[in-house]
Amino acid sequence: MRKFKNLNRAQVKKLASGLAKKYSGKDVVIGLVGELGAGKTTFTKDFGSFLGIKKIKSPTFIIGSTYPLKNQTLYHYDFYRLSDSKQLRPLGFEEIFKSKNRIVLIEWVDKFPKIAQVCDLIINLKPSGKNLRHVTLETRNSK
Repeated sequence: MRKFKNLNRAQVKKLASGLAKKYSGKDVVIGLVGELGAGKTTFTKDFGSFLGIKKIKSPTFIIGSTYPLKNQTLYHYDFYRLSDSKQLRPLGFEEIFKSKNRIVLIEWVDKFPKIAQVCDLIINLKPSGKNLRHVTLETRNSK
């Protein structure tokens, strides 16, 4: 587990870009945890920006978005409005998790422990003052 304390906006962006570089071209599932306004979507935007995605929208109301990349696909999900595991079935996670050449980022993954268990990395973002964040990275599977 790696912990970063009191990161400013530029440092969080650098961390997101570094992780995008590390996982580019690999199959990975990343869970994002944190309260409302902690920076989960902003982190995802920074991650995607490094991969060449011009605009990532928050999928809070549509639940998920897909972004084709040159050699893989970025899937971005937001579980904030979901409350029952039955709501996950139509999203096709079994197929996505079995597929290759994909990066999956899931906001509010902690709402569904079974999904959190398949994450290769859990990123916890916690506000620690005005425009500062504590960030914890917990690697679950070696990638």
